[in-house]
Amino acid sequence: MKGIRCAAVVCAAGASTRMGGQVRKPYLKLLGRPILAWTLKALSKVKGLQQIVIVTRPEDRQAAQAAARLARLPRDIQPAFADGGARRQDSVFNGLKATAPECELVLIHDAARPFPSQQAMAEACAQARAMGAAILASRVKDTVKRETGGSPPVTLETVRRAGLWLAQTPQVFRRKLILELFERLARETPGREVTDDAAVCEAYGQPVALVESPPANLKITRPEDVLLAEACLKAGLINKKSKVKSQK
Repeated sequence: MKGIRCAAVVCAAGASTRMGGQVRKPYLKLLGRPILAWTLKALSKVKGLQQIVIVTRPEDRQAAQAAARLARLPRDIQPAFADGGARRQDSVFNGLKATAPECELVLIHDAARPFPSQQAMAEACAQARAMGAAILASRVKDTVKRETGGSPPVTLETVRRAGLWLAQTPQVFRRKLILELFERLARETPGREVTDDAAVCEAYGQPVALVESPPANLKITRPEDVLLAEACLKAGLINKKSKVKSQK
């Protein structure tokens, strides 16, 4: 990874409907600091990171700027901003177009994941540089059921969990590659909706490496997740190193 230049796109424009309340997830407090501040600080430690683009709703721009100040980013990383779109993929596309052309890699990350593993991110960057794309993910450990539908839902079958992963972020790509694929998606199938960025690669046959992520890379979605994240911080569990594995 010597000499490589990276940018990060942080998605902070979601509706936060599952959280409830009037404050969107990136601006809720963890030990007195906005979640977004924790997220930005973690990303700023990625080797070679030169730019962070924060994608926000226009009405949240001041709150995002305040969170960036609280993150105390290195002086050579000045946050840039882009407007959110109607869908997540539109927001990501806006953020990608705001990244600097000289950056070889781009990390796309959810603002509500404040504790990505440094070791896992470094491995994902290495895999993306080699293959073009890599994502953080965790293996499915619980028994998986498929439902029949209806109310209440009932089980239809048990799904074999071997080979199943839960996608996380950051998702890391060669910048030129992911921009071209997003442009192609918007041009050829603008109505197609994808739930993560790796799905754009999959749609066009681009391999995506899987990098196993430790449990601390939780996504804050519901109020109880805030309590869990604070408990992990207080217990000192966030900075403990975990073994990182990559799967192609």
